[in-house]
Amino acid sequence: MKKLILLLVVAVPLMAVAGLHKYYFSVTQADYDAQDHALKMVTRVFYDDLEKVFQERYDASIKVDASYDQQKLDGYIKKYFEAKFIVNINGKAQPLQYIGHKDEIDYVVCFFEVTDIQNLKAIEIENTLLTDLFPDQKNVVHLKAGSIKKSFLLTRENDKAVLNFSE
Repeated sequence: MKKLILLLVVAVPLMAVAGLHKYYFSVTQADYDAQDHALKMVTRVFYDDLEKVFQERYDASIKVDASYDQQKLDGYIKKYFEAKFIVNINGKAQPLQYIGHKDEIDYVVCFFEVTDIQNLKAIEIENTLLTDLFPDQKNVVHLKAGSIKKSFLLTRENDKAVLNFSE
């Protein structure tokens, strides 16, 4: 009985907060694969936030779910990330290669990579996803290259994560 009460005390407020969705954040994991010479990235973003920004920027009829034309949705995701998620390797802008996306319960998981990275000295990620639409947007970036790991909390005012290896 005590476990049930504790579960209700914890679960009900969490469900209420999730239902209100008054927080805005994305999470990106960026791992440098030395064997493939590639930076492999996975970004999770709430589907309703992504849908809202797509509807405002591109087309009011866009749906970010399985019912929408997935090829078109992939095109919008690719276009949006190319504008709002900038990767510099050793001080030079790199093209993002969009791999695809998958749907989770509350968020969309987007897969990207930057390939042909030679002599890695620095990774810089500028992440302004959703910050123009949601002023309180937070974008968490976890960078990993070999044994070096660093996490960054990016905001509208502080939108760059830098990891130097030459220091």
